[in-house]
Order: sequence, then C-alpha cells, then structure tokens
Amino acid sequence: MAQQYKQPNFAQRFSNFFLNTGQTIYKALVMDMALPAGGVNNDNLFGNQGTGTTNATIGTTQAITHGLGVIPLTSDIQLTPTATGILYLDAANPPTATTFNVLSSVASQNFAWKIITNGPGNS
Repeated sequence: MAQQYKQPNFAQRFSNFFLNTGQTIYKALVMDMALPAGGVNNDNLFGNQGTGTTNATIGTTQAITHGLGVIPLTSDIQLTPTATGILYLDAANPPTATTFNVLSSVASQNFAWKIITNGPGNS
C-alpha cells in the first residue's frame, strides 16, 4: 500500500536548525517564528509562548507563568495585545525564573506573549 504524503513541519525544522546552532545572532529570526509545542530548552536558548490576561483591576500587576527555569531579560519578552489598551511589563516586579509581571491601561486585557532568551547570564 502506498504511503500517504505528509508535509514536513518546516517551522519545526527551521526552528531546530537555528536553535541548535547556539548562535545568539539568530535569536531575532526565531522571535518571528512559532515555537515548538512545549517550548525550547537547550544549552544556549530557552523559549516559550502563551496567552494571558491582565488583572481585573487597572494598575494591579498580574504574574504570568512562563516556566523557562531561567530569568529572561525584559527585552526578551514580546507582548502582543489582542484588544485595545496599553500593555507593558511591570518594571517594579522584574521577571523571575518562572514568571513575568504585566500591567495594562484596561481591565482584563487579553494578550499573547513569547520569550526567547539566552538563559543564564543572558550573554
């Protein structure tokens, strides 16, 4: 019986190629791609993506779990609001190895997030 053609997961292959090179110069390219399910965790790059909602009270910080196990720089965190409003990282509560904190100009603002970081030391 003939095998059914299955299109390769080109995004996954592209992601694996660049992430496994260990070259930090490729981080900007990876930020524009979809990350593999379960995120990325290797010797040189760590990454994950998800969605979140800000606090129902305007001006109240909301912790979002990223689960990377390393502390990302704030510049490594990409936020994309899915509704009207201003969304930003809470500078008074910097990211940790498990969470980052957000604030919004509107209550309960939905957003997407993505983090690609060089991991420990962020070199």
